Amino acid sequence: MTFQYCFLVIGLAVSVFLCALLGAVPTTANDVLSAFVGLIDRESLNGIELIVAELRFPRLILAILTGGGLAICGLVLQKLTRNPLADPFLFGLSAGASSGAVACIVLNITVMGMFSLPVFAFCGAMLAQLMLHTLTSQNQWHPERVVLAGLIVNSLFSAITGFLIFSGDQRTAQSVLFWLMGGLGLAKWSILPIIALVVAGCYAVIYSQQRSIDRLMTGDELAASMGVNVQRTRKGLFAIVALLTATLVAWTGTIGFVGLIIPNIVNRLGVYRIQHQLPICFLFGAIFLVWADAGARALLQPQELPISMITSAVGAFVCLTLIVSRKL
Repeated sequence: MTFQYCFLVIGLAVSVFLCALLGAVPTTANDVLSAFVGLIDRESLNGIELIVAELRFPRLILAILTGGGLAICGLVLQKLTRNPLADPFLFGLSAGASSGAVACIVLNITVMGMFSLPVFAFCGAMLAQLMLHTLTSQNQWHPERVVLAGLIVNSLFSAITGFLIFSGDQRTAQSVLFWLMGGLGLAKWSILPIIALVVAGCYAVIYSQQRSIDRLMTGDELAASMGVNVQRTRKGLFAIVALLTATLVAWTGTIGFVGLIIPNIVNRLGVYRIQHQLPICFLFGAIFLVWADAGARALLQPQELPISMITSAVGAFVCLTLIVSRKL
C-alpha cells in the first residue's frame, strides 16, 4: 500500500505541475516555479507569474479537493447501497444545488456578494437532502428505497430548474448552462480554506467509521451481530456524504461521473478494505479532475469548455469498457 500511495502522490504532484503550464497564456516551467516560490516567500508577482499564482494554482487546488471529495462520496455510497452504479448525483443532491444556483442567477440575487451563488446552491442541495431523508425515514432503511427516493427528488428539482430557466431572462441562459455543466471558475484563495476544512472533516469522519462500513458490506444481520448500529451508521454516513457533495457542488456546479468511475477503477486494483480505498480514491479522483480541468481549459482556447463535457466523455468510455468486459 505504501508504494501505491507514494506513486499516486508523485503522480498528483507531476500532474499539478504539468497542468499549471496549460492555459490561454503560454507558460514555462520557470514561470510556474517562480510563482510557487513567490507565494511561499510572499514576494510581489507580476505578469505570467501572477496569472499562475492567483488563477491557476487556486483552480488546481479546487480540482484536487473536488475530484478527491466526489470520489470518496461515490465510494461510500457504493458501499452503503452495495450498488456499483451509485454516485453522489443519483440521489438528487446535484439537482437541488442546481435549482438553488439557477434561482440565484435568474432572480439576480447579490445580497451576499460573491458568496450568493454558492450559498443558494448549498441551500438547494441540503433541501434535497432533507426531502430524501423524509422519504426514507418513515420505514426501515433499504438501499432500493433510497435509490427510488433519490430519483424522485432528482426529477422534482430538475423540473424546478427547467421552470426557472424558461421563466427568467433568456440572456442569463448561457451562464446558467455553464454552471449546470460544471466548472472551476469560482476558484479563489479566499474560498479554499472553507472547502478544504469541509473535505478534511468529512474524510476524517468517514475514515473513523471504516470498520463499520466494512462490516456493513457483509450484510445487515451479520454487521448487527458484530455490534454495528446499522440504521444509525447508514444515515449518519449518508448525511456526511450529502454535506460534502453539497459543499463541492455549491462552488463547482454539476460535475458528473467522478463519483461513479473512480471507485469502480479502484475496485479493479484488488483493494477492498475501505481503510486503503479511501486515500487511493481521493488521489485518483484528484488526478482525474486536475487533468479534466486542464482539458477543459486547453481544448478550445481561449474559450473554456464546461468540465462535465470532459468527465462525461471519459466516464462514458470507462463505463462502456467495464460493461463490455462484464465487470460492471
